[in-house]
Amino acid sequence: MAGGLSYADMIKAEERQSVITKVTGVGIITNLILVVFKMLAGLASGSVSIVNDAVNNAADCVSSVVTMTFYSLGRKRPTRKHPLGYGRMEYLSALIVSFLVIITGFQCLTSSVDAIRNPSAVSLSAAGYVIIAASIAAKVFLSILNTKQGKKIDSDSLIATGKDALSDVLVTALTLVSALFSPLTGFPVDGAAGIIVSLFILYSGFSSVQETVSSIMGERPSEETVNKIRSIIEKHPPLKGGYDIMLHNYGPERTLGTCNVEVPIDTHAEDIFDAMTDTTKDIMDQLGIYMTFGMYAVNDYRADVREMKEKVLEIMKTTSHHVLSLHAFHVHFDTHMVHFDVVVDFNVKNSVNLKNKLTKALKLYYPDYSFEFTIDPEYG
Repeated sequence: MAGGLSYADMIKAEERQSVITKVTGVGIITNLILVVFKMLAGLASGSVSIVNDAVNNAADCVSSVVTMTFYSLGRKRPTRKHPLGYGRMEYLSALIVSFLVIITGFQCLTSSVDAIRNPSAVSLSAAGYVIIAASIAAKVFLSILNTKQGKKIDSDSLIATGKDALSDVLVTALTLVSALFSPLTGFPVDGAAGIIVSLFILYSGFSSVQETVSSIMGERPSEETVNKIRSIIEKHPPLKGGYDIMLHNYGPERTLGTCNVEVPIDTHAEDIFDAMTDTTKDIMDQLGIYMTFGMYAVNDYRADVREMKEKVLEIMKTTSHHVLSLHAFHVHFDTHMVHFDVVVDFNVKNSVNLKNKLTKALKLYYPDYSFEFTIDPEYG
């Protein structure tokens, strides 16, 4: 089952596909209607900002088609070459959509600058005003629909589309203001409004690129997810803790994770195996994450070891403010060797120097002991 989907997850994936298809279809139809009517209104009135707005809606249509196409590709079954599937295609679609938005923004910016250099009269009919007002209402609807459904099914593409639709509301509102004031002044209001519209489009595109690249690079698991994983582990003794939690997404529908747990040194191997098996199943059922465990054998059930563990942490925190916690604490009394992992923040510049500094401080207090420890960043 490693990296696979349970029956419940397969049902959820089918529901997710249905939502994306329906929402994207609504977006394509709505934007196509807006493109036609806005382009007619823009050409009839000579307003470059309205034409820019129509071009922006056309880009939204293309973006929706890209989203739907890449999502379908992402649903391909795993292969020998890609055993974890093609789910990351959805991240690529969000990136392509973002670049399309940026290209559209630059094209609109160019035409707007030209409109300032060579201004022309703008005259919008009553029907044109109705079209713009209706498009604002339509974009508000699309923003709410995409954002709500995107969060519901964890789709970066739909959430990005929802943000883009919200920025379109501001863009179209500005276009409406431009159409109202252009006939009243000799200042090239239409061209200036077009530039502002273009900047809105560019900001939306660059923001989406930043968020999508962050998802592709891999992000720290949320505190809520980490706490849920640890609470599930806690229900399955002899497992304890939940450290160095790392999650790897292969698309929103497939997440693999690794996690280290503490186990008393005198625990029977079969008991550990059974607990890990049950914990893996519960995490998969409740969170949709296939978790693989590493194990630390500890002896901090002894009072003297717990006392030493607390003192070691105190010494290290006094020595460096970067130290946050420690785990996997095991004292080998026969060799006077102490093993553990120390968790530090991400501001540590030189781990080797820090380790030498901490070791020196510990040896001053425990001269008869040797310390072997790993410095871990705060993964989760």
